[in-house]
Amino acid sequence: MTRTRQYLPYAEWPEEDRRLWYAAFKKGAGLFDDCGRGASLSERSQQQLQYAYGKFLKFVGVKHPDRLGCSPAARVGGDMVEQFVKFQPATCGDVTISIYLYHLWLVLKYIYPASDWSWLVTISERIAARGKEKRKKYHLVTSETLYALGIALMDGALSNGKPVTASSVQTAYRDGLIIAFLALIPLRRRTLGLLQIGRHLVRSGAGWAVDIPANDTKSKRPFEFPLSQDLSERIDFYLKEIRPPISGVAGNKHLWVSRCGPMSDSMIYKTVRRRTKKTLGFPVNLHRFRHAAATFWSVRDPVNVRGVKDLLGHATFATTEQHYIMAQSRMAGRALARAIEDLEAAAADDSAVG
Repeated sequence: MTRTRQYLPYAEWPEEDRRLWYAAFKKGAGLFDDCGRGASLSERSQQQLQYAYGKFLKFVGVKHPDRLGCSPAARVGGDMVEQFVKFQPATCGDVTISIYLYHLWLVLKYIYPASDWSWLVTISERIAARGKEKRKKYHLVTSETLYALGIALMDGALSNGKPVTASSVQTAYRDGLIIAFLALIPLRRRTLGLLQIGRHLVRSGAGWAVDIPANDTKSKRPFEFPLSQDLSERIDFYLKEIRPPISGVAGNKHLWVSRCGPMSDSMIYKTVRRRTKKTLGFPVNLHRFRHAAATFWSVRDPVNVRGVKDLLGHATFATTEQHYIMAQSRMAGRALARAIEDLEAAAADDSAVG
């Protein structure tokens, strides 16, 4: 069954919208050439804005096709935005919708700077606040729980009596490794999907480390995270026994692969949500691993909680404090890994005594 697109691709936008977009985001060929007002935004940011605006145009085309021929500014009003919000699928949460509206405001600010679009920000903030109130009811989850879940998935995959070449063993072990990996190193979604063996995952003594150049991070700051000995050994097993037989591994160095080839960040996102929901009873998306790390650190080591800034890759502590209430990335990664391993060892000792 063909999946219906939820946005209008740039090539299908009305001509006037494409003209305004190009003028707003064009980059000059030389130092003295004219640039658009949004030319300084990163390619990733421009893609996000283009997607959000494409979603709004999709809504207009479905519900008010006659308005596609109007001036872009004439389409956006309070009533239209309210309808646009209601048009989103039930699976689209308040926080996500608030981001769409914020991005819509940014687009309009760039292509129609003469108009005042600040009211869109107000609506976005109201919806975001509503979403945060709902999230207070969610189950709390910390890194220790997620790490244990990942380990259990890997161990379970190898203890069910099937060979490592079995598809169910390969996917369960891989998914467990992704979850345990994220519990220790809560990378952003895009960066997680980019990881390649030998480029981002590198040998560090007897173990492994994650070495990410600035160009592959949102903050444009390089990260280096050493992995624990236990996780390094599990990565060794994955690279030697689990990954090679997967049919989609040929010709690529991506760390996370499926039978269709490298796993996109979207595929990883869906996989982690499915695995965590099955085990915990509720889905944990990739960004919640970052919340989980901040929560775990604040409880276990409140004195050094500012280290969360480096673990999460924030440029300043203000960003961390705003979102998580919360020296270098190497120290941050080691501290979280050590805390989780100490907890695991203590639990094992208690079990042996019992």
